[in-house]
Amino acid sequence: MFVYGVSLTDIHSVVRGVSSALYDGNITVRTGEDRSNRAGPRATFTLRATDTAGCGAKGSASAFGKGTGPNGRRRTISACWHAHYDVLAELFARFPAARVVTAIATYTAPTFRDRALATASLNVGSQLYPVTAPDCCECDHTDYVDTFDQVAGTGYVDDSDWMPSGDAMRPNTDVDYFLDQLDRVLAEQ
Repeated sequence: MFVYGVSLTDIHSVVRGVSSALYDGNITVRTGEDRSNRAGPRATFTLRATDTAGCGAKGSASAFGKGTGPNGRRRTISACWHAHYDVLAELFARFPAARVVTAIATYTAPTFRDRALATASLNVGSQLYPVTAPDCCECDHTDYVDTFDQVAGTGYVDDSDWMPSGDAMRPNTDVDYFLDQLDRVLAEQ
């Protein structure tokens, strides 16, 4: 992600503080580059989990349950949605003039909470097996879950309604329909 108005040194400081306070020191800056210039401080960085089984580690979005990570998912070194949220919340608390640009959204201090919570209901899985980013980890959702429905409007991807109906899963097996279509094709030839 790109951060404007904050140096890489300050980002490291924010990440260390949040990681120590909330994630047992498991969250670090994976890659980072200071891109400060005459326009001011700016940097790019990526968060990661040092221990894939520790606090703040994200599981994969696959739904096949063959992994040893959260909810049967494969373990990854990526930081989870909650870790990103907490780091950015602290970043904006310390640097209210900052602007953060990610692949999903652009955040400023006044818009951060609403935009970040709206990303919580986005599908990061597949169309057949949808999953939200907060469901890919073992973090406690109680601090966030009540606000998802209010902000996003649609709420979580619900397990009861994600599966297509049986008719959508199998081809049309109506014999009359098949014979009508066959007659139509033969008549065109």
